Amino acid sequence: MRGFASVAALLGAAALGAQSTEPPPRPSIASDSITYATPAVQRLVESAVARNHRVPAALGGYTVRAESELSVGGLRREGQELAFTIEQTNSELTWDRTGAFAQHVTGYRVQQLGLTFAMLPMFRDAWVVPSLYGNRLALLFGSDSARRGGRATEPGRRVLAVHPLADDHERYYRFRGGDTAYVIVTGDRSIPIVRLLVTPREDLETPAVLFTGELDLDVDRAHLVRMRGAFARAGARSGGPLGAVLQGVANVELINRELDGRFWLPSEQRFEVHASTMLLADTRAVFRIVTRFGDYQIRPPSSAAQALDTLRVQRHALSLAPRDSLASFREWHDDLGTQSAAVSARDFDDVAPPFLRADGPPQLLFQAEKLGDFVRATRVEGPFTGAGLTLRLRDAAPGVTLRATAGYAWVEETVRGRAIAEWKRGPWMLGARVGRGLDITNDFRTPIDSGPNIGGFFGTLDPYDYVDRRSATAQVVRKTGDRYGSEWRLDVGAVNDRGMSARWITPIWRGETPRLNRGVREGSYARSIVTYDWRPDVSGELLRTGVGGRLLYERGDGALTYQRLEGRVSSRKNWGRLTLGLRGDAGLLLGDTPPPQQLFEMGSLQGLPGYGYKAFAGTRAVLARTMVMYRLPLLEAPLRLTSRRWIPGPSPALAFGLQAGRADAPTDAARASVRALGESCALPAMSTCVPVASPSDGWRGSAGAGLRFFGGAVSLLMTRPLDGKGWRFVYAFGGQL
Repeated sequence: MRGFASVAALLGAAALGAQSTEPPPRPSIASDSITYATPAVQRLVESAVARNHRVPAALGGYTVRAESELSVGGLRREGQELAFTIEQTNSELTWDRTGAFAQHVTGYRVQQLGLTFAMLPMFRDAWVVPSLYGNRLALLFGSDSARRGGRATEPGRRVLAVHPLADDHERYYRFRGGDTAYVIVTGDRSIPIVRLLVTPREDLETPAVLFTGELDLDVDRAHLVRMRGAFARAGARSGGPLGAVLQGVANVELINRELDGRFWLPSEQRFEVHASTMLLADTRAVFRIVTRFGDYQIRPPSSAAQALDTLRVQRHALSLAPRDSLASFREWHDDLGTQSAAVSARDFDDVAPPFLRADGPPQLLFQAEKLGDFVRATRVEGPFTGAGLTLRLRDAAPGVTLRATAGYAWVEETVRGRAIAEWKRGPWMLGARVGRGLDITNDFRTPIDSGPNIGGFFGTLDPYDYVDRRSATAQVVRKTGDRYGSEWRLDVGAVNDRGMSARWITPIWRGETPRLNRGVREGSYARSIVTYDWRPDVSGELLRTGVGGRLLYERGDGALTYQRLEGRVSSRKNWGRLTLGLRGDAGLLLGDTPPPQQLFEMGSLQGLPGYGYKAFAGTRAVLARTMVMYRLPLLEAPLRLTSRRWIPGPSPALAFGLQAGRADAPTDAARASVRALGESCALPAMSTCVPVASPSDGWRGSAGAGLRFFGGAVSLLMTRPLDGKGWRFVYAFGGQL
């Protein structure tokens, strides 16, 4: 759960709002070629505006069920998307042509990696957009950002964005495009769809939340079929010092489907807030809502309603069933996590705002690749502080980014840093980096594990071993084209490895002895690595469902000579109350004198919880892990702390885990390398020393059973090594297998 607090902080900074009043009468603004790219575009927009202003005459209202997933996660620089919490809701929606709309939530369930507040009760208004007709669109969070201080919206006020097809659209937007994008075939009718490209005007005089992106129109009837892009504040003043560090944007994809051959109503909707800190390169916090609509029950209009003007600004009411009723809902259409697994934050890169785009004027940012570049603490360095700069040349040299980081380890009295140059074009990235870094020798890590950071100032156990590595490397990366960060990667360079000594422990635990940093064979060598990552967002331990994997081949030539192969496959799936997580890792190290820092190690924190820290090591390793969790129909109702602060109910789940692995050292050279990892000596005489690791002598395994609580965030388990050496109590936070 490293970084979850920072994710929550970023999301809070990204909430958007706008003016909360009825649109003014359409002004008499002369149309010109600045507003519309061509006369044909102007005719198309004016036709769509005329259709958009009023609800079709045959449509009085509707009732429909909708299922939503609300998730909080992050997008890492490497392209991996992580989910920290997923909440699923089922709602009954009621709407009529006057603009009245109500969303009543009838079902709720959750999975999470850490114990956090529930998102559901934080909403004051409906998050669903009931139709794409009208002059304004409702956004989220129940607050108007035009008001200072972030106070809650007053009763009756709405958070609104200006619709690109509003009566007063010429005041806010410019339009181009108008070409046929695709054809929808429904029944015996083919529907040509044209696409308009919309951007805000540059000469805005008043602040507003405006749309940038694509409008897809049914060209025959001028109805809006799809809206995809981003909302952001335009014409507003700077957000002050915090706005210089945090940036947020609201992305939407609103898709309609045709009903009765006469009008278009919501089919799928997706709302994402991306929050980016200027301190971390290409890293985003992601808050997402994905909603799918069921079968509509259409109501014809009454004669009185048909005569009224439609879509007046009204509050979109959100109500929740009693907490016990929310928890007892059983009529789910999709398994938990299904909707989130099908999408990626990268889907909106082509309509990203200027600060996230690859084009524009050069940017110089006080930015590093990860938080540990600014501050961290380890037992080999002690406290470390640093700084980073990133220069994105953008239009001056398209695709080129230059980075530099440097810092000082205060106990070790050592400077570390690196310089990086990257060039991106399409799916390709070419890079070069040179520097001195603190590399981790741990094996079979999870994608969420970003290495040492500020946690080292407080923890009793530094869970890593380190090598002091100087390197100069060239890199080629080829994205495969999917939306999940899958890629091929080639790294070639010169490397020098040196050992490090453990010398520091946090003053909070003064008197403890820092654990030995494991042995390293020193020397210079040429290193080459070929890696294929497939669906790196799926690891089994995390919440994203699906199947992922990795293949890696590494080679060293020189003073250190070796070949190393790794493979991984992982999966996670939910079936109703049942969750299954699987992960398998395998590795092979070849060489006459294999370096100890390249050995495969496993133990309590590395996949075998029934054993000691990295108890086993070898040149051949296999590790398989599985987790089964069944949520009991008990204590599922959320716990209410305040009116807007809930935590998920205890929701106990039966949990079973099985881990099996082996680490072999089949040759004398392999066994010598294992011994070179070091020895642990008994105090105070230091006369009895034993190796810190040994080959496993066949398969070792552990089995555990117990309970997980709060959507899987907290685990209380009893584990037992399968070789019969007694039970161990294990408590854990997060979804580890």
